[in-house]
Amino acid sequence: MVRVTKKSIYFWLIGFCLLFTGCSNSNSVEVVEESSGKQSEPVDSYWPTEEWRTTSAESVGMDSSKLVEMFEHVDSENIPMEGFLVIRNGYIVAENYGGEFDQDKPHPIYSVTKSLTSALTGVAIQKGALNSVEEKVMTYIPKENIESMNPHKENVTIKHFLTMSSGLDFTEQTQKGFYESETWEAFMKGNDPAIYILNRPLRENIDEWNYSTGDARVVSRVLQEATGKPLSDFAEESLFEPLGIENVEWPTDRSGTSFGGTGVLMTPRDMARLGYLYLNDGEWEGEQLFPKGWVEESTKAHVSTGGNFDGDDYGYYFWLKEVNGHDTFRGMGLYGQYLVMVPDLNLLVVQTSSGMDVDPLLENYILPSVKADGPIEANESSASELKEMMK
Repeated sequence: MVRVTKKSIYFWLIGFCLLFTGCSNSNSVEVVEESSGKQSEPVDSYWPTEEWRTTSAESVGMDSSKLVEMFEHVDSENIPMEGFLVIRNGYIVAENYGGEFDQDKPHPIYSVTKSLTSALTGVAIQKGALNSVEEKVMTYIPKENIESMNPHKENVTIKHFLTMSSGLDFTEQTQKGFYESETWEAFMKGNDPAIYILNRPLRENIDEWNYSTGDARVVSRVLQEATGKPLSDFAEESLFEPLGIENVEWPTDRSGTSFGGTGVLMTPRDMARLGYLYLNDGEWEGEQLFPKGWVEESTKAHVSTGGNFDGDDYGYYFWLKEVNGHDTFRGMGLYGQYLVMVPDLNLLVVQTSSGMDVDPLLENYILPSVKADGPIEANESSASELKEMMK
């Protein structure tokens, strides 16, 4: 296993059966103070490379009382929230942790790993390691490694794999649940999972979307061949270092290929840095990490999911879903891991959990809390209560 981390913390992929328990927020950060009856002061722009800043909800046009209600609901219903962030205009306005987790402890993000792989595809194109997603996968994978080569496999592109429309047969979910199929077992236990996927037979309807963590492992191998290093190493130097992300666990398989579709552990604050990069069109501290237009291209509808899972349409490992009249795109992982971006509100929400749907919180509390683009009248009582919940 290759570990991309500067702290010796290790967890494996398991579901946690934990109850909500308060939070920890030990770092000292800048807070915008307010007084009751006064207009909230606007916040300054900055980059959260070194540290995220916090502010009151009202200073970024949100109603803190709705966020208090949200955390009270989570607490009263014993919802297994293990990490939660609401960030607007680059400032944390709500943060909470539960179970064994705090802001410094990485959490399994499961299939949000796929969205990270999507981001690194954009970084590889920006750096010139890839020309485009229209390149054929077999440009990077020796054909002699594929026993069942056919014309479709010769011409399938990186984009097909990024949109889970490779046409290769892979069963990930059964009636028993995820990770219960024979193909999943063979994929995970094989000596070279990416080659295993490329040797799979074709589906009957090769153009249809089919959820496949295997497709993401193939993209990881392509990026490894293109950059000359495992995806975890490429991520550390080309994405994590510029964003200030340090605390990541990223496993590799027996072939030395980084898991591309699941397996990564990150803190919610580091997940949020990735989300903030997307809200800023791939720019970070004046450096363009993605090609111009990559965010729009990778988060638009490329294929219909047929109403499966967490959205009707799919981009490059991002789910697209309308919530309360707002277009969102999100990375989503098993057991309630979410990285949700709401571009028109400059809002992002991060959730780590052992079994929790983020959309009821978005629909009933977070989106209704947004009242204006700029500061609104201070609410000392609810702002103080929310601040206490963040200690």
